[in-house]
Amino acid sequence: MNKKLAMIGAGVVAGSVLLMSSVYAGVGSAPGYEAYKTAIKNTASIDNVTHTVKVSVEDNGKTVIQAASTVKTAGEDSSGNVEIRLPNGETQNLQFYRQDDRQILKSGESNVYRIMETDNEFHNRFKKHEDEAKFHDPGFSREVENVIDTLVGNLKNDVTLSKEGDRKEIALKLEGGRIPALANAIGSLLIRESGRDHGASPRANADNPLGIDLSSLKDGLPKLTEEIKIEAVILTADVNADDLLAEQTAELRISGKDADGVKHDTVVKLEVGLSDINATTPDTVDLTGKQTVTVDFAREAGSKHWR
Repeated sequence: MNKKLAMIGAGVVAGSVLLMSSVYAGVGSAPGYEAYKTAIKNTASIDNVTHTVKVSVEDNGKTVIQAASTVKTAGEDSSGNVEIRLPNGETQNLQFYRQDDRQILKSGESNVYRIMETDNEFHNRFKKHEDEAKFHDPGFSREVENVIDTLVGNLKNDVTLSKEGDRKEIALKLEGGRIPALANAIGSLLIRESGRDHGASPRANADNPLGIDLSSLKDGLPKLTEEIKIEAVILTADVNADDLLAEQTAELRISGKDADGVKHDTVVKLEVGLSDINATTPDTVDLTGKQTVTVDFAREAGSKHWR
């Protein structure tokens, strides 16, 4: 739950991140790729760390979305803050905590702390999947990794590796014809679908357990429908002396036209940083004397999904 909340505001680039992953995760055996893959594995195993994430969307030279989050994680406990700046100039904020085996949310527009509860069956099923993902068959993982390694082997030379002391910098830049046709087609489809109206989005009111107006976020994005093309994918990663991803940035450049035939040049940027590794203490909140409300998140999510 906390990981999803940390990326609120980045939902608009979910398809973009998927595209970038498909492009640079299978670039064959090369020093840059191997170093990046090792850093990903090492970083994923850390359960005590502070994450910072920044996302921005620029359309025809104008910034339309900015989102930033800081998440502190230590084992099962975590805390975080998400700030979203909308196209209309408004700023929305969300604080969240996982403590005492509970999820607690508070939006900046309210003094109410929402305590998220799930039924035991839902919790046990989620916990089972989480444990299985953590202790999966390493042999199967190696087989999957081998398949990915051979998918786009001809791009291996596009990943560069430079060293400065114990640190490494990994970079990838794909433009125009260097972007695989399949990746471009899938990315274009995802972008087109994300702009369609799939029903009302939750607004910031008592019926929305998150307390954030997601409709404003979606309304500010360019809705591309025709001639959608991924123009460039750019990635840089800073790997520290412990082979961990200390920082990485990704940029996706997209072109296309909306339903009125207006051309758009859109740039999506993502910045991720790690700090206080094995030295992070999540923030906590004392609910004594504070206004609280209990929300059955599983039921709320299920009922909204079927409306």
